[in-house]
Amino acid sequence: MRKLVVVAGLLLGGCVSVGSADKSVELRVGETRHITAYRGDGCNAPAPSFAAIQGRIPKSAVVRYSDGGLSSRVSKDCKKRVPTRAVNGTGIASGTEVKRYQSGTVAIVVK
Repeated sequence: MRKLVVVAGLLLGGCVSVGSADKSVELRVGETRHITAYRGDGCNAPAPSFAAIQGRIPKSAVVRYSDGGLSSRVSKDCKKRVPTRAVNGTGIASGTEVKRYQSGTVAIVVK
């Protein structure tokens, strides 16, 4: 029983709620908004292509992801502004999800 409690604690410890997400994005079904951005594999790397990051984007039941083009953001890991590939989401179903992306956690609310 003790092992079960420890395992359950470890699993629940990684949960992120809507209120504790780093960022929140709200959109309607059919609407497209910026969700996040991915940098290259190194701090001095160019922005990756959308094809290169598609496998790293978490699956979603409420949005369909698309290429948002070139962008930039301040990377916590690199401690400077880096070139990135923007990722947009188009609402496909009402609901709420919290996803972990390279840049942090995002709560996505589709109405």
